[in-house]
Amino acid sequence: MACAILVFVRHWTTALVLVVGLLAGPASAAQQQACTAKHPGGIPTLAEPEIRNLQENLKAGPFYRELLLQFGKPLSCNLEFDDGKIGLTYAFHGGVQLMSRIDRKIEISEQRVQIPRMEMTKAIALLKAAERDAYGPNGCGITWDHPAEESIGGPAGFREAVYRGTTCNCQARVTSRNSYAVSLVLKSAC
Repeated sequence: MACAILVFVRHWTTALVLVVGLLAGPASAAQQQACTAKHPGGIPTLAEPEIRNLQENLKAGPFYRELLLQFGKPLSCNLEFDDGKIGLTYAFHGGVQLMSRIDRKIEISEQRVQIPRMEMTKAIALLKAAERDAYGPNGCGITWDHPAEESIGGPAGFREAVYRGTTCNCQARVTSRNSYAVSLVLKSAC
């Protein structure tokens, strides 16, 4: 009799584990940010690993982590794919966006944050962290002491500072409005 009860309990336990596993599968998939693809005919299967890698690297990077802390989970994610060029755009609350573009054919990469307002010291620290994340502990040789270029243009109160590096034509750009950063860019072309 005890053996029959153990078999009965084992079968029900197995069934319960299977049901929980099936329910947990879609829930964990729902927790990951699905990106809406913009490509006629879908994304080629060969490009999927590179797209997944770009998305994982972006989500592990300092820009995404900072925006996640400040604004919560993204509202949406859009994926663009065109002849080997990949673009990911995450939209957060308050009109904040994180964009990443790569084109392996001509070895260009860019990450851009659009934000209504960020302290300049925090913006520079975030760009430095992104440089180290992309190029390793020594970065790409950006000279942070002073910008290589500064320009005042566009609407009143806007200013752009460009910091240049020595590796892969890398550069960091900060666009500010009334002394607050509104756009951060880290890009390179090897």
